Amino acid sequence: MCILKRKKFIDYALFINVIQNGGAQLKGIIASSTESREDIWPAVNNVRFNSNPDILPLHGGPKEVTLSIELSKIREVDTARGEAEIIAMVNLCWKDHYLSWYTPTRNESGSSDHGPGRVASFPIDIKRLWTPDIVAINPATNPELLYRPLALISADGTVLYVPNLRIRFRCNLEDFEERQGANCTLIYGSWTHDGNKISLEDNGVSVHDYEEDSRFELVETYAEVEVKHYYHCCPEPYPQAKFTINIKKILFPW
Repeated sequence: MCILKRKKFIDYALFINVIQNGGAQLKGIIASSTESREDIWPAVNNVRFNSNPDILPLHGGPKEVTLSIELSKIREVDTARGEAEIIAMVNLCWKDHYLSWYTPTRNESGSSDHGPGRVASFPIDIKRLWTPDIVAINPATNPELLYRPLALISADGTVLYVPNLRIRFRCNLEDFEERQGANCTLIYGSWTHDGNKISLEDNGVSVHDYEEDSRFELVETYAEVEVKHYYHCCPEPYPQAKFTINIKKILFPW
């Protein structure tokens, strides 16, 4: 199971800095991290040798991908078109066992022993890794990648990828000016794989860094995974992760 907990990764502040600055050269990251070049290169070379971006890395069952959304801003609510536009970080997390470079153990003091090199994680260009084809199913336009971050891979093969996106999606806004507000749901799913190949788990919607707007109120958020069966001929499940934001218009913003 892949759990989106930042404490799993070392130097997470460094990783977020990489994301916010649109990427960095690996040698620059190594120079500013706590590991020496001699420590980190064996782990980097191991990942490069065993990674194949074109092959789904199945290992005893469907590949579990955990999703969450960190909502930064609601940029626009277009009632005429029935569309909402947001800025959000989409957290994708999965485990590729073929990329792990140690077997987790505990030393006598009870702390983690990361094996030769003592490297727990490092950032890497996402192009070098297999990436789940999880896409927004109900966008009004193609989501815009604001900058392409690196991925962070840990020693047990866990990969964390956090693209920052501008997303415009279709939304039923009939109740936007009503007391209960309108529910806008952003739906994610695999474009090519059914649930026997890729399973989904939601980790909710975070509003920790949400920027409030005087035009409308964010009332609540929630998330769920729903399994669809689309075709009469085929019994395969098709999981979808649904992230809902409830918003309403502020009629008197002063």
